[in-house]
Amino acid sequence: MRHGESVVNVARIVKCRQYDGDLTVVGREQSSKAGAWLLDKGITTIRCSPFHRAEQTAQIIGDALGLQPVVDNDLCEIHCGDLEGRDDEEAWSLWETIYRRWNAREMNAEYPGGETFFQAYERFSRALSSVHTSETALLVTHGGITCSIVPYLCVNAAALQRVDNLVNTGFVLLEYYGLAQYACHAWNLIEHFG
Repeated sequence: MRHGESVVNVARIVKCRQYDGDLTVVGREQSSKAGAWLLDKGITTIRCSPFHRAEQTAQIIGDALGLQPVVDNDLCEIHCGDLEGRDDEEAWSLWETIYRRWNAREMNAEYPGGETFFQAYERFSRALSSVHTSETALLVTHGGITCSIVPYLCVNAAALQRVDNLVNTGFVLLEYYGLAQYACHAWNLIEHFG
């Protein structure tokens, strides 16, 4: 799932290396609703990105489920390098340009001073494959990395080529398919807002 709304989202600041950026009041409410909705879903483990917005989301849900989240650095947001901390239109335009190349699976497309699509693909794939098939895991991560990488890890990727961006606390439901591939059963699931 994507983390709850954070001050970084509201201020439109590129934050992909520094972990700071707390949840807003709305983000805490979203996370609480997600935790209540997950009560009967059989979650056995929670892993999260080390970014504050993801850790705080995971902790709120973990408190509801009686589980202690574990930090996984492979769930970090896109490492956008030199764009870190910027909020200007030029930075966002460059971010979007490279992001579109990632969505086209250009393996060498690289954020200046950051990571390539291939590097992000490798680490996010590693995060998913570290979940044992006997677990029902909740992975709390970020919208950019999820939207650009997950479709290429799914056997039904063709059906996901036009995926929408994830809203805050939107879920992607994946089932292990085999050979480090997954079947996507839901994209941007928001039943907890119901």
